[in-house]
Amino acid sequence: MLRAIIIDDEEAGIETLKILAARNTGSIRIVATASRPEEGITLIEDYKPDVVFLDINMPSMSGFELLEKLSFRDFKLIFTTAHREYALQAIKSKAFDYLLKPIADADFTACISEILSVCKAPPLSVKQDPNLFIEIQVKDGVIFLKQKDIIRLEASRSYTALYLDNRVKHIASKNLGDFEAQLDPGTFFRCHKSHIINLYKVQKFVNHDGLFALMCDDSMPDISKTLKEVLLQRLKKI
Repeated sequence: MLRAIIIDDEEAGIETLKILAARNTGSIRIVATASRPEEGITLIEDYKPDVVFLDINMPSMSGFELLEKLSFRDFKLIFTTAHREYALQAIKSKAFDYLLKPIADADFTACISEILSVCKAPPLSVKQDPNLFIEIQVKDGVIFLKQKDIIRLEASRSYTALYLDNRVKHIASKNLGDFEAQLDPGTFFRCHKSHIINLYKVQKFVNHDGLFALMCDDSMPDISKTLKEVLLQRLKKI
């Protein structure tokens, strides 16, 4: 499944892309959105997405200016704009596609299909693979952890805390985005900018004084409002 970020100063533009992505369930997941370019830069560097939907005309910084400030550019860039005249500049910026607003469902679907054919993205897992491991660096060597034993991961500045069965906890000097790229996308879900959860370890979805996932160790990581419906759909398939 492709992980995507939307950067658009208009809420209507963000909502339209979220709706279109929801219709392509199983192909693309919106992991974060930003209405301010500065926030978008941070999200791209943190999440390291597969796809970025980027508006061009934004008040504080254009989409082209945003690209110049990125250190991470290993993603498929999709410009979304109501202006045809930027097409040539978009090509020079190595855009994968250029979607004109209002974005047609067929154009969006064709764009995602083309990205999938290029990336050859693997299908979602239908069950946990007990043979999948993840490695973390520790002071005296490397620990190999079975992914199925991980309950959740939580960002802590440039570090990540990994919570495992039997109350085991490890601290790794990698950010959450680095781990997300290694985890089985059929098992793990980034429900918040600071949290990744093992879907098989979720006991309950909590909607009281906020949105939370009650995990098997009784911890309750936050759930982003924008990812609520996507998470619920994923949980129904477990």
